[in-house]
Amino acid sequence: MCTIRMVSPEQLRRYPCFSGVSEESLRKLAMMTEEKSFSVGDHLCREGELVEHLFIIVDGEVDIQLVLGSGELAPVDILVAGDLVMWSAVVRPYRARFSSVARTDVTALAIEAVTLRELMHKDHELGFGLMLGIATALAHRLAGARVQLAAR
Repeated sequence: MCTIRMVSPEQLRRYPCFSGVSEESLRKLAMMTEEKSFSVGDHLCREGELVEHLFIIVDGEVDIQLVLGSGELAPVDILVAGDLVMWSAVVRPYRARFSSVARTDVTALAIEAVTLRELMHKDHELGFGLMLGIATALAHRLAGARVQLAAR
């Protein structure tokens, strides 16, 4: 993984979870966000690890996997551009509930988790918008998991 560059508020505005957020809040958020790249097979995070970033996929695909009791990895979903990855960054206990692995080369916006949580507590508009985005992502992810499990 390598850091590519800093992010502008205009880039963040493209994503629905930030659509109602003020320009000032977007500037603060952009200051804690970097664009990062991952190669095929790179882990964005492993299940159980402390989550250090909330990611938004800009380009590429990410496999979401769950470790079963047998130790086998079960595919849960495939995420694409615009999807949020590692929502656990803002939900206690801030540990990954799934593993996230680059299925293709991936470019993602990486928002530093601790600073993001602090900003969300201070800026309720941002916090509410982001949590709505996370709730939507989780609903889609649950539907994807059902499809994957039904196919087994």
